[in-house]
Amino acid sequence: MKKLYETAAFAYFLIATVSLLISAFVLMGYALWEIAGGILATDLNSVNRVRSALDGVGLMIIGFAVVEAGTFIAEEELIRKRELRSTRESRRSITKFITIIVIAASLEALVMVFKTGREAIPAVIYPAALFASAMLALVALGAYQWLSSSVERGGDDFPQPPA
Repeated sequence: MKKLYETAAFAYFLIATVSLLISAFVLMGYALWEIAGGILATDLNSVNRVRSALDGVGLMIIGFAVVEAGTFIAEEELIRKRELRSTRESRRSITKFITIIVIAASLEALVMVFKTGREAIPAVIYPAALFASAMLALVALGAYQWLSSSVERGGDDFPQPPA
């Protein structure tokens, strides 16, 4: 039964990883099409060309996050083929995954700030909130690392902040 589960899990992770990578390449192709269409279109004004370029960049950022998620799954579930055995390994995996999310959210927020800043200043609140959420996730990751560092070193007490 264990062998059946391992085979099924491997097949699932393999299909999910390949699907994510294909999806990311489709997003990149569509993003390049969007950017090229915006640049080469003769009936668009400069504002619409910039909007098309920013839409394409936003799609590339989403594709970046999808590729990173696929790579993470492949590394964790297919290549290493083992469960997390230590706190160091667990900490590294969580750090990598949250970093992917923070980078993607930050880049998307940046694109959205430029996009909405050109159109409607009051609409910049949502991208600013997205950026603040990304920074909060980064701070939470730092807190997680700080709190878990004593476990990794083998200590039972929490590390003291620097003086």
